[in-house]
Amino acid sequence: MRKQAGEVGTLLRLVADSRADDSLIGREAELTQLRSLLSGHRLVTVTGPVGVGKSLLGDVAAQRARPSRRQVVRVSWPEATGRPGAFRDAVRQALLGTPLSPDGPSAGRRAGPRVLLFLDDIDPVHDECVGVVQRHLLHHPTLQVLITARRPLGLGDEAVLRLGPLATGPEADGSPSPAARLFLATAGRALRHRDPATLERVQTICHTLDGLPLSIELAAAQLRSYSLHDLAELVEHGQSWLHSPRPRLRRHRSVEEAVGAVHTLCSPWMRMVWSRASILAGPFGEAAAVLLCTGGEIAPHQVPGLLTQLASLGLLQHENDPHGPGEPRYRMPAAVREFGERRLTEAGELDIAVERRAGHCRRVVHLAEHLWEHGHQTQAVRLVADEQHNLNAILRYALTDPRPEATVAALETATRLWFWWVTGHAAAGLRYLLQLLARCPDDHPAAAPAAWLAAWLAARTDPDTALTLLDRIWPGAVLDGDDTLLARIAHVHGLIALTLGDPLQAADLFEQACVLTPDRVTGGPGRAVYLAALAFARRDTEPRAAHRAALAALAQPGLRDDMWSSMRARYALALVDHQNGRASRAWTRAHRAVSDADSATCAPQAHAALRSLLTVLRTGQATPAPVIPGLSA
Repeated sequence: MRKQAGEVGTLLRLVADSRADDSLIGREAELTQLRSLLSGHRLVTVTGPVGVGKSLLGDVAAQRARPSRRQVVRVSWPEATGRPGAFRDAVRQALLGTPLSPDGPSAGRRAGPRVLLFLDDIDPVHDECVGVVQRHLLHHPTLQVLITARRPLGLGDEAVLRLGPLATGPEADGSPSPAARLFLATAGRALRHRDPATLERVQTICHTLDGLPLSIELAAAQLRSYSLHDLAELVEHGQSWLHSPRPRLRRHRSVEEAVGAVHTLCSPWMRMVWSRASILAGPFGEAAAVLLCTGGEIAPHQVPGLLTQLASLGLLQHENDPHGPGEPRYRMPAAVREFGERRLTEAGELDIAVERRAGHCRRVVHLAEHLWEHGHQTQAVRLVADEQHNLNAILRYALTDPRPEATVAALETATRLWFWWVTGHAAAGLRYLLQLLARCPDDHPAAAPAAWLAAWLAARTDPDTALTLLDRIWPGAVLDGDDTLLARIAHVHGLIALTLGDPLQAADLFEQACVLTPDRVTGGPGRAVYLAALAFARRDTEPRAAHRAALAALAQPGLRDDMWSSMRARYALALVDHQNGRASRAWTRAHRAVSDADSATCAPQAHAALRSLLTVLRTGQATPAPVIPGLSA
């Protein structure tokens, strides 16, 4: 019987080791680094956010330290909770019978570490652990300590290995990412077909899960109940439901429970900042957090320090160097944000948080508009890029808000972001505008500018929708005598004519836009863009007129501070020069235009078109289909 029990025990250990090896996929480099640290330091701490695999990595490293004739003693967090001093007593009890105890063998007096004390997940007793570890290291020169925690102890001779989420992007050779490899290994036979489409969906799931190993393993285990397609949709809408009936660690039975274990470590003020900041959908700075989190017992000056404390527990991730010259920026992982949003709802603060987020986004849009209109277009685009997750969140929320004023506010915000949509984000802008327009009365003042912008974004991909939108707003623009809107309607009609292959009609429409538009306009394109489009439309039939139009576009006042319009005019002139046989002049103009590093940020389509033209001029290849100036997407 004893022999059979020993065989069963050996088999269980082998199974556990196999599961551990599977879970360490993507952590091979970190394991090697940890073993190296253990060979040269007496105190090593593995830190990282919840569910990143600290305990597993520490456990494997500790077990693989046994061949070096170390005795491994483990104390885990359930034993360390309870009355004051329980952790100290648990460590003392665990060390009984080792070379460090008073009745231990004399071998403990040999040189070199003989006992490895593995203290797993000591965050609930972090402060007590500092003193206990310091005393034991001082009194026992042969002791070595390995710790897993969300933050270091802070002792002077401590070596720290910081774990982060697994990479979710594919490797350079095209092989699956470490996160995807962990998912596939955990799924095993539950995922039989592993074609490129399947692997791509696995990559998407891992990216949604922020590369967190615990979430990835729990998600892969769900393939016994859900298809891969259904699983991808489920994790997109939430992660707290992910669970396992047979977890390695009790606190890892679900994502909800794992995050909740960290919640118990936070002070009431940290919890309030956590829940209030969870309304921010993407990376955010201190200023946004102060606006969202201040109130009640939280004063504005307290918020930055509380953010730092949350980051030390892995609940926030730094998006930039926290010690750099800029404002610290943070990102809350999806599982942590989901947990915080539920607490925010339970506290009855969700509506207030939503309004504050909307106010923050309105400030961002106002500042970005100001930057764009006053010659700082690159900064405007970068500002919106930094806040695009929150901007998208308020637009999505408005689509579910029954209040008409919420729809109007979101529609106005989407319209004011016209420069963002036409710099490479036309599909998303068109989708939001069409959905919001369907909820807004046609006679509302916000509807006409939004319909014009939607028509502009749809001019190339969906001319029929664009024409329908323009027909809806043209009578009102005529009755109101709104020359700016009439010019923009004519411009979009001209773009549709070009798309449909009628450059003569397009030229007439662009000329109308040039005549109608005032000298100074905001909130959309001006005369320089219309003249560039006119030059493009006439380049084949009237090359001299096209050349004059392009020169006139570049001569428009204020163009020096409007790189987006300037790049379109410069592209039109270089293209006309090329088609008129002036290749050298076209090369010079195109090369000067793309030499400005900021042009690729605020005018990506024109920048790419100029680079394509340079390639044609350099290689002598056939001219590709030219890009239409002013046509978004």
